[in-house]
Amino acid sequence: MHELLPSVTSMALLINPAAPALAEPLSRMSRVAANALGLQLHIVHASSDRDFDAMFERLIELRVGALIIAPDSLFSNHKEQLAKLTVRHAIPAIYQYREFAAAGGLMSYGTSETEYYRLVGTYAGRVLKGDKPAYPGDRLPPRFVSVNSPVPDR
Repeated sequence: MHELLPSVTSMALLINPAAPALAEPLSRMSRVAANALGLQLHIVHASSDRDFDAMFERLIELRVGALIIAPDSLFSNHKEQLAKLTVRHAIPAIYQYREFAAAGGLMSYGTSETEYYRLVGTYAGRVLKGDKPAYPGDRLPPRFVSVNSPVPDR
């Protein structure tokens, strides 16, 4: 997000505190990255879709220039609602899966959720058939999408 919006100095990371196994390390790593880039990072929380409106009001108060949405099933299940809120409040946002961009969000930084599960299944199948476990990117290249330009799943 910093490469896309280099003039933005204050960003927010949306996490689900109900999933501490992901929220805590992601918050810690994001703070380290933000400090290295000279950015102010605000960690905001939502543990249900009822928290979204208040969280966006908080983003407005904080005057953040961008939002990073952590990968979480809550956010995946409400991608359309989150995308509409980012547009309504004019806050550029990025999310892991392309479905967020397809729902109207600014961009994603990873493959589609469908593609992700397909790759996981392919990789697991290879291991179950006797292939030596290795980083899947060695043999299964990921697919990425451009800014708000969804690509069809394979």
